Amino acid sequence: MKHSTNLMLSISVIGLMLLPARVLADFKSDIIASCSAYQQGHNKKEINACKLYIDGFIDSSLLTENAVIAPKAMIEKQPKQLSAYLKRAYKTRVNDSSLLSVSSQKGYQFCIAQEYDRTFIASRIAKSIDINQLTTKPLREVLFETLTANFPCP
Repeated sequence: MKHSTNLMLSISVIGLMLLPARVLADFKSDIIASCSAYQQGHNKKEINACKLYIDGFIDSSLLTENAVIAPKAMIEKQPKQLSAYLKRAYKTRVNDSSLLSVSSQKGYQFCIAQEYDRTFIASRIAKSIDINQLTTKPLREVLFETLTANFPCP
C-alpha cells in the first residue's frame, strides 16, 4: 500500500512539473498561429494575440534598454563624426579590452519614433515577421531581428 501511494505521489509530481512546459509550448504555438493567420489575411481584426504579444514585447524591451522611443528627428539625426586626430588618439590611448568584447557581442537595438502609433508598429511587425524562422530560432530572437530591421537605430 505504501509503495503504491509513493508511486502515485511521484507520478503526480512529475505531471505537475511537465504541465508548465506544455502550457508554454501551446502559448508559443498560439502566437505563431495568430501571426500566420494575420499575415494570410484570415484575422485582420484590430486586436489579435500576435499584435498584443508584439506590443508587450516592445514594452519589455523598453525596460531592458533594447528599445528607444524618441522623436523622429532625433532618431534620424546622424551622430557627429570624430576627426581623424581623435580616432587615432582613441586607438592608441584607449586600451580597454572590455570595450572590444562588448562590440563583438550580438546585440539588438531598435528605435521607434514617438510619432508612430503603437497599433501601426505592431501591425507592421506582425506582417513582416518571418514565421518560418521560428522552427529554428526562439520567438524572442526573431522578434528582435524583425524590430531592428524595421526600426533601426542610426
